[in-house]
Amino acid sequence: MPAASESDPRRLPAGLLAAITAAYTLVLVVATHYPKPERLLGPNPPSDKTLHLLAYGLLGLLVAATLVLAGLASRRNLLVAIVVVAIFAVVDEITQPLFGRQAEIRDWFFDVIGLTAGVAFVAVACGRRPPRQPPDGQRQASGQ
Repeated sequence: MPAASESDPRRLPAGLLAAITAAYTLVLVVATHYPKPERLLGPNPPSDKTLHLLAYGLLGLLVAATLVLAGLASRRNLLVAIVVVAIFAVVDEITQPLFGRQAEIRDWFFDVIGLTAGVAFVAVACGRRPPRQPPDGQRQASGQ
């Protein structure tokens, strides 16, 4: 996909979604480092692994959707996004003991599974769209 130009109508939504993604990432960091998570979760929360799966699934979805709207969603870029966010998840996990939380490798596995599922969902959803037809003037000029 070509990159969005300055006059491209996707530029504003891509920037807005990037800001939403950054804000969500900040909320995720605060939530994963909060010393008493039960205060945030209330009674009868989902399992810890389910929370990791969902939290990073949403992050993967947001990152991939931002790349799509920016016109940067090549396979390579989506793979790089998975690797970068997986590294972020490792850092997120290993810094939790500094705040009275426990770091668990299984939490990170669920982060990566969720992240990959979120990116894959966007990739599949976008891959099913029909290819864009060039405007009539371009079609005639190319002899189609």
